[in-house]
Amino acid sequence: MRLAAVVLALTLTGAAEAAIEPAAWRDSGDWRLSEVGGKVACTLTLTRQTSFAGFELKAPLACRRAFPPLKTVAGWMVDDRGGIVLADARAQPIVTFPAQAKGPYEAKAPDGRTWRLEPLKPDHPGATPDEAPIVTAPAGF
Repeated sequence: MRLAAVVLALTLTGAAEAAIEPAAWRDSGDWRLSEVGGKVACTLTLTRQTSFAGFELKAPLACRRAFPPLKTVAGWMVDDRGGIVLADARAQPIVTFPAQAKGPYEAKAPDGRTWRLEPLKPDHPGATPDEAPIVTAPAGF
């Protein structure tokens, strides 16, 4: 009984995040999803919040409309090779982006289009130097 209370307390306070694998911790955050050669792009958020399909994925409705296979995506995970997997509610892969040494991830979507996934934060291992945003000092500096 006491053990159950401790586990529940750790889960509710967020201490369970310490058990998240390092690759998932590193890959969490905001990502730009686009179609290779296309004009539409949107932002996906790969969260650190665990779910039944790995970790929660947040995608705006407009993003799910622009990329129809996203309508069945319920979460994300990192595969044993370091790739990013977007999965359905049964944790079955929908799209797998193979691990990349640098540069954006690319994968074939179920609809046959090639998707590109790029981190929005410049310090992510997948970001290239020319993707880094220009940072300006706040007014008054």
